[in-house]
Amino acid sequence: MTIPTYEEYKSATAFARFRYRFGIVFIILCWIFLLFIIYYMYTNGEALATNPLIYGAEKHGVECYCHSTTDFNAQFFVNSTSINVVE
Repeated sequence: MTIPTYEEYKSATAFARFRYRFGIVFIILCWIFLLFIIYYMYTNGEALATNPLIYGAEKHGVECYCHSTTDFNAQFFVNSTSINVVE
């Protein structure tokens, strides 16, 4: 990557000047966001991998009744501690 000269910068389009000016800021923000996602997955990875439904119910304090629309026709109750099959 070469740094543009002043003449190249002045003759560039408005979009290119915007990229020259704010491209590094955008890249830095992307790296910060990526590091945040890695940190979040590292700290909550075990809970997410164990059972995502229970993790979500515990995180948001909800209970839900789920039912299947296929031939199996199963019904589940999910809360922050367990998943139960409703018969």
